[in-house]
Amino acid sequence: MAVVGFNGQLDVLLLRLVSLRQGPRVIFAPLVSLTETLVDDRGVYSRGGMAARALRLLDRLSCRAADVVIVDTLAHRRYFVDVLGVAEERVVVCYLGADAAVFGDDADSIVTERPDEAEQPDEAEQPDEVGRLRVLWFGQYLPLHGTDVIAGAVEQLADRDDLSFVFVGTGEAREEFEQRVRQSGAVAEFEDWVDYEQLPALIEKADIVLGVFGDSVKSRMVIPNKVYQGAAVGRAVITADCEAVREVFTDGRDLVLCEAEAGALAAAISSLASTAGHRRSLGEAASKLIAGRFGDRELGRCWVGPLSGEETTAEQTAVEVTAVGEPAALESTADDEALVGVVILNFNSARATLRCLLAVTGSDYGNLRVMVVDNASQAADRRELEAGMAGRFEARLLLNDENLGYAGGNNAALKTLFGDGCRYVLVLNGDTLPTPTAISSLVACARRNPHCGPVGPRIARDWPGAHSASIGERYWATVAWLPRSLLRPRRPRQTSYEVGGVLGCAMLISRDLYNRVGGFEEAYFAYYEEVDYCLRARRVGMPPRVEPGAEIAHTGWRGFGGGMTGLAAYLKARNLWQLGSRRLDLLEKLLFVPGYFAMLGLSMLGYLFRGRISVLVAMGRGAAAGMGGETGRPPDFVFEAAGVPDAGRLAGGGGEQQEPLR
Repeated sequence: MAVVGFNGQLDVLLLRLVSLRQGPRVIFAPLVSLTETLVDDRGVYSRGGMAARALRLLDRLSCRAADVVIVDTLAHRRYFVDVLGVAEERVVVCYLGADAAVFGDDADSIVTERPDEAEQPDEAEQPDEVGRLRVLWFGQYLPLHGTDVIAGAVEQLADRDDLSFVFVGTGEAREEFEQRVRQSGAVAEFEDWVDYEQLPALIEKADIVLGVFGDSVKSRMVIPNKVYQGAAVGRAVITADCEAVREVFTDGRDLVLCEAEAGALAAAISSLASTAGHRRSLGEAASKLIAGRFGDRELGRCWVGPLSGEETTAEQTAVEVTAVGEPAALESTADDEALVGVVILNFNSARATLRCLLAVTGSDYGNLRVMVVDNASQAADRRELEAGMAGRFEARLLLNDENLGYAGGNNAALKTLFGDGCRYVLVLNGDTLPTPTAISSLVACARRNPHCGPVGPRIARDWPGAHSASIGERYWATVAWLPRSLLRPRRPRQTSYEVGGVLGCAMLISRDLYNRVGGFEEAYFAYYEEVDYCLRARRVGMPPRVEPGAEIAHTGWRGFGGGMTGLAAYLKARNLWQLGSRRLDLLEKLLFVPGYFAMLGLSMLGYLFRGRISVLVAMGRGAAAGMGGETGRPPDFVFEAAGVPDAGRLAGGGGEQQEPLR
């Protein structure tokens, strides 16, 4: 991930140029564009000229090259979308606020209430030895600040002996500004810059703090630092009325807004100078607003989405940021660590399941409820599983007397775990190995995307850290007969993203998704039930996602091209036909049917050349069973041909471990 700040347009383009395929996620936080600064605000280049056009092009290209563009107000966001042509979903609002380390409650120099204000709430203070109130302005004397408006207001108030003005800063317009103020005869003092850490003490000495009063496009789209900082220290602030400031502050409640005109500003200063109680109430309200809405935690939450890569719609952004001024708007929505269930399905693979269980219980996620479902394994395997779990793991063991398949076994656990109050349930095959942070990463992704479907991890081949076997799937029922390896996304990403589907060996299901879609379709028994589940989730508007920061390894890959046993071949051939029959209309089947038979024929030829006749026969029988309408648990002979005694029911003898139906 790379975060590029102010004036970083060329850096963004260079970064994108040198990392076209697998570069970092680029977060561009210009806050303001070159166009509005050099053309609209400062007038360095004339509008419509070649230089202005070049700057606008540079702004557009750099913003489009970034994955996310950070701006400071909703008004600014509209400018980037409407003028610079940046896609709405890429532009995110993160209000600046005030530096809590300097202007926060713990800053030694900050006082939120003056003693003389508390004692005389309705009379003017006597803040200095000659009884004048202090009006403070600090800045760089830029056109944005509207220094001509401030100078005009000072000229109108010059004959008042109860006011003094303090101006701090340097800049291109200071000499002219200072000359006007001194010629007016107003009591005023000018200082160069003070250290940043001394700003709170400087502001605290003031009675009124002035914001900006420019009339440029840029000035109407920003909330200046001095407004945030004056409010944080608890002083009464006056600034020009504009849409951006009203996104956060309320006129008359936590600051004073006026027209960007000298007479209006002079009237606002006079009014505040005569009402100590109003000044105090404004300062207290402003300080409370900043402390409650712009602390490190609150501001950090605004950056979670951009940094984590969660897509934000224009409507979501508007709802989130326009509510900042309301007391309850930015209260933490983070609940206590959600209860997460984990179901591990076992079928004659106790050793692998115990390894998976050890990895799950070693997760960094603390609030887990783990359940192991044994799908009528042989007695020896079940004894090994029970002995391996006894006294070692905080996990429940559900023993099925009959093999319910992947769908039925997991459904039993899903019903129990969601009934126990779990917010999410992670479905795992026994032959998977999650990394320590995998569960917490999956849960964090699901919480950031409450309307998503099943969430899957990066699936590593055989062992954590190995090459990716799947970083998401593209599930379309019409072409489900195509090899999955041809359809899988291949471009690595650093943040979560929507996909057509995720693998059933590891998927996180939310309670909301379960309530809307239900469990797995038990007509499939095993194989293609996760494809069907993802299609159903998409149909209700809950698309699957992949969280690449979560990694889970998986072994036991089986496909039509190779690696299948007779049991897998039967179920895959049967269930693929069943998927097409269930999810496609007549026209879509015109594409599906020939593709299905072509794939089946090529696969059978491949097994014929390898001499694996039993798999070829099982595949043919499975296809015939699917076309004949067979669903659910396959006939006994299928299990017997796969070497599973007693047709998959609870057996009394020993034997070698068999495939876990995944």
